[in-house]
Amino acid sequence: MGILSSNRYHEGYEDGYADALAGRSKSYLRATHTLRESAFDSYVEGYDEGYRKGCYDRANKNCNY
Repeated sequence: MGILSSNRYHEGYEDGYADALAGRSKSYLRATHTLRESAFDSYVEGYDEGYRKGCYDRANKNCNY
């Protein structure tokens, strides 16, 4: 996606998921390059979802369902 894109959800999701899997604290610093408020909002929404999923997967990585 280009830097001017107003939908950065997927990028945020991937960043949040990676941070959670690595055990890093939540951080929106990578979203500061976003120029539009709507792009920032979609990034944060995706980041939060990805972070939640990453925390879940990290906590359950050794579980066999």
